[in-house]
Amino acid sequence: MFFMPKILLAFMAGFIFFAFSPSAAQAGSLNLVNQSASDIHAIYICDSGADNWEENLIAGYKFPSGNQLTIQIQGSYRSFDLRVEDGEGNSEDYFDFPGNTKSIVIKGGGDSEYQ
Repeated sequence: MFFMPKILLAFMAGFIFFAFSPSAAQAGSLNLVNQSASDIHAIYICDSGADNWEENLIAGYKFPSGNQLTIQIQGSYRSFDLRVEDGEGNSEDYFDFPGNTKSIVIKGGGDSEYQ
């Protein structure tokens, strides 16, 4: 019985840490709207500040200007960056989306809106 309060205290401290720590995006869907002037041929994602982009999320698909697309995200991110490329390999980077972002409007020139 003497050790019960210590165990309970440790459990409660762990619960408080996880309940109030910043949320990370979980695997799921991300809605993208292409309001840029160009069709997008590649979309890459990575943890904010990472040196390497992950694989092309729309390989083999063209995401036309004016259209909307839902992509599946694997893994989790506290914050993430996106890179988009047009058909000629020109790229634009979009930085520091919160991990719980569900929708991004890509406007071009590095400008975007998110929810």
